[in-house]
Amino acid sequence: MIKNKKVELFFVSALALNLLPLSATTHLLFSFLLALLFLRGRIKIVVLILIIIFGLAGKYSFIVVEHMFDTKGSYVYETTAGTYFSDMKLKPGDMLAGKFVQKMTKYGVNIYSSGRNYRFRLPLVSNLLYLRKNLSEKLYYASGLKAGLTNALVMGDKNFLPDTWVDKFTVTGLNHLLAISGLHVGIILGGILWLLSFLHMKLRFLISLPFLILLVPFTGFKITVIRAVLFALIVMSAYFFDVKTDLKKMILFAAGVFMLVDPGITGDISFLLSFSAVFGIVYFLRNKRDIENRGKFSWLQEPLKVGVAATVFTSPFILYYFGNFNYMSVLNTVLMLPFISVLIILGFSYLIIPSLLVKPVVVFENFTLEVLNLLYKWTYSFFVLNKIDYKIFIAVISLMFLIVLLKRKILLLFVLLIPLIPQKNSDGIYIPKMVRSKGFINIDGNKKEVFYKGWYSDFKYSFLPLAAEFSMESFTSGDINIYDGENIFIKTHKKSKNFSNICINKVSPECKYIFKTRSNTVNKKDYSKNYTYLIYKNKLKKDNIIQLSRYKSAVKIFKGDVVNID
Repeated sequence: MIKNKKVELFFVSALALNLLPLSATTHLLFSFLLALLFLRGRIKIVVLILIIIFGLAGKYSFIVVEHMFDTKGSYVYETTAGTYFSDMKLKPGDMLAGKFVQKMTKYGVNIYSSGRNYRFRLPLVSNLLYLRKNLSEKLYYASGLKAGLTNALVMGDKNFLPDTWVDKFTVTGLNHLLAISGLHVGIILGGILWLLSFLHMKLRFLISLPFLILLVPFTGFKITVIRAVLFALIVMSAYFFDVKTDLKKMILFAAGVFMLVDPGITGDISFLLSFSAVFGIVYFLRNKRDIENRGKFSWLQEPLKVGVAATVFTSPFILYYFGNFNYMSVLNTVLMLPFISVLIILGFSYLIIPSLLVKPVVVFENFTLEVLNLLYKWTYSFFVLNKIDYKIFIAVISLMFLIVLLKRKILLLFVLLIPLIPQKNSDGIYIPKMVRSKGFINIDGNKKEVFYKGWYSDFKYSFLPLAAEFSMESFTSGDINIYDGENIFIKTHKKSKNFSNICINKVSPECKYIFKTRSNTVNKKDYSKNYTYLIYKNKLKKDNIIQLSRYKSAVKIFKGDVVNID
């Protein structure tokens, strides 16, 4: 495969290649050269084929997985490459080939056509996706609309899982359990290998191969599943061909291969979380001497060690990209993982004998959600919103890399102190960039006030990130009203619509600012020079009427001046 001493160099070379601002064609060429330079034997041929297939296919084609919704000018679809905005109707199982433009957003990758493209029908893929959707709906409705979590865990279909439960997974630090990835692949592969334990290991791997491959379309071509299956195939191939290397080097090798195949993978948060978690767990695994000296409490120590390892290695990415963290996530993972594992097994078993397992699935899912609810109540006080900046992120990753090289595991625990880094919160009114919804954060000395009125999606993807910028999950007072959802992230000690120096849709001598929740509501009749008006858009133009639509990002307002903060 590759000489052990060169694995680290191969990984660093692939990482450096991905970080360079190269075109897709140039990246493909250099990936090919790196594979020729470092790899040998049959693995070299396999990787070269993967580079060619995925390099060309990933750039010029994708498969439609599911119709999401429609806008005024587009049909929106979930695909294997991201969210595609199409000017024509498509069906799951359609393959599009041509020229496309990809744009990274806070919601993911958006794809648009940039020229002529061609549409192909893939009958097998289409039938598998239809079967997946049909089974998902049957499970949900047969359970009396109560198997939303099982659907999400087994088939990657979160359409039936309420946002409130998704948010509770996030607050408790358990959101990684919802994403179908290595955990699910490991449970399924482990179950198959256990059932076939009477056979030789190599034969068991061969029999499990088609089940792993079918898992990809069955879960909706989730990129996390594709990577987990590919990683499993790499490990199985190494075992099958009697390649002797330790697991840490195998992970670095697999990550290097992924980076050669996909030029944008180092910007994919799901890959970063998966790779860092797996590497961290393997890095903290016992060596042979530890195994021989196992104590009587090893059954408790091992799960805790796995939880700590995964948390330490993923927390810098979570804090930088998402800005949230729960110090009890390690314990929460240890407590919740057995329930999630059983639910996954019950869910897949239901697909084989549905008539017998509907009630057990419903009962166990309800019990699992009750456990989640208890963990949310018990550990909310350990939840923090704190988005670290880029300089701190790079410094932490560099320091972790140095500690790994020095083999000083205990020093890695410093990562758990990152959420405690205080943010500098100067006085002012902070307003996120939103169109439909309205809200602000007001800092006035020791007073921290919050106001929000609008839709759930704006709250989660625009307002919460702003709160994370200032490490604020708790406010002295405020009012939050979400039309189509529930707020479980932010707590206010006192519910109030009265704010320091700010009035909402009304005039008062005590207020310096008038915050308007509707556009075009400041007219000549109501206008006064004594106030500063904050409004999204207004026909009347005055120096003291600040139109928020003019700014492309979140703003800070202090003493009548406006400053972009993004």
